[in-house]
Amino acid sequence: MSPYRPLAAAAGLAAAAALSACAPAADGAAGGTLTVGLDTDVTSLDPIDNLVAHQSTLIVGNAVYEPLFTDGPEGALEPRLAESIETGDLRTWTLKLKPDLVFSDGSPLDAEAVIGHFERMAGPESTCLCQPAAAQIDSAEAVDDTTVRLTLAAPDAAFDRGLTRSLGMIATEPEEGKAPLGAGAFTVASTDPGSSVTLEPNPEYHGPAPILDRLVFRFLPDTDSRYQSLSSGTVDMVWLNTAHLVAQARTEGLTTAIADSTTATAFLNTTRPPFDDVRVRQAVQAAINREVILEAADQGAGRLSDGPITSGSPYTARTDHPDFDPDRARRLLAEYGEPVAFDYTTDARPQSAQRAAVIQQMLADVGIDMTIDTVDAATMDTRLFGRDFDAIEFFTSAYGETDTAMKSIFPEGAPGNFSGYADPEVTSLIGEAGETVDPEERAGLYGEAAQIIVDEAPVLFYTESPSGFAASYTVGGIPDLSEHNVISILPSELWIRR
Repeated sequence: MSPYRPLAAAAGLAAAAALSACAPAADGAAGGTLTVGLDTDVTSLDPIDNLVAHQSTLIVGNAVYEPLFTDGPEGALEPRLAESIETGDLRTWTLKLKPDLVFSDGSPLDAEAVIGHFERMAGPESTCLCQPAAAQIDSAEAVDDTTVRLTLAAPDAAFDRGLTRSLGMIATEPEEGKAPLGAGAFTVASTDPGSSVTLEPNPEYHGPAPILDRLVFRFLPDTDSRYQSLSSGTVDMVWLNTAHLVAQARTEGLTTAIADSTTATAFLNTTRPPFDDVRVRQAVQAAINREVILEAADQGAGRLSDGPITSGSPYTARTDHPDFDPDRARRLLAEYGEPVAFDYTTDARPQSAQRAAVIQQMLADVGIDMTIDTVDAATMDTRLFGRDFDAIEFFTSAYGETDTAMKSIFPEGAPGNFSGYADPEVTSLIGEAGETVDPEERAGLYGEAAQIIVDEAPVLFYTESPSGFAASYTVGGIPDLSEHNVISILPSELWIRR
């Protein structure tokens, strides 16, 4: 299997997607209202604000905008609003749209609209995580109504991956106080900030009309309460990212769209003591028994994470992760020669609390004093982006896209390099990989970089954990995502059983 699929032969993929989109729902499918419980408050539906591009909220972005591509099994890209994207050198990309696309007000979603969207995402006012990817577009030409030719400042193997999230959610320039328009299967009917978003079918949708009459997303931040809302029938479908509830959903026979798509990690702040010294980072890494974390925090669900290239990545390069070795940890600490104490910032989810408690005990066994600092989600973000932490848990789906993760997290100065890690060789290897057309060569370069990252331990890798959606038996159209690296559902394919 090739680790890189630039969709040069995307006609077959487009045909498969069209067949899937046109497939009839099962007998007994009906309209009605589908209510989905999410963990994140979608206070803005504008792709420029990122809130519809998290793994748990992609379902909202997919409903309103339907991206150019969505994530398929084993890292493949599946065409949605686009038919294909082709490149020969990773610098010049030709994007082909489906014909006759329109926004929900009937205005054309053509090549010029795509270029306008890219320009807005790249602008100085943009807060989109896709801004660096959009800003690297040197020139964009509308070859015809459905064809865009893009030239990047430099070759970039990760460019097409961004088209599955905010960069690919083509939107209009929003009016004051309103969400932008999209071309997805649904439009915004109403919003209740801090509570819910209600969507209705888009009469201008390019595909088969959705069966649902209404789609409601409710903000339910507490994981256990969210699951209880499903059990009680208050909602029809919920986001789950804790192992015990994933196991419970499966035991209870609920319909699930689950994959080991979330990696549990922690950033170590390498810009200040004690983690500016590699020996301390390596000592912490050696003192942690990840098998125990897998059992205690994840109840044995998922698998160990051995580094930034996940087990589901289409790249074959893997890393050798150091074994659990408390004696090595003690030797490194003795060599360091100073007492080691630090704060470990995490959130209040039961899984996070259990993981932190287990790690605290393991580190105490080798003489490290770790204080658990439990904060809310907003404070987690403030600490993370301000690099105001010693160590901070980072539970993310970002590693599901190897090209994007390697480029955005580990090079010096990268937007997601929250640890402040600076290794010239890693930066060089990842930069070279991103400009390498041959997928096998790129895999080798990523593998070299990944091994250095694991050896120097600016990030602790714990487990690849199950995440996704669980739904009542009344919900149909739930896809099997077990072979996917990212949980991405198209609400246009969902329905309610009579």
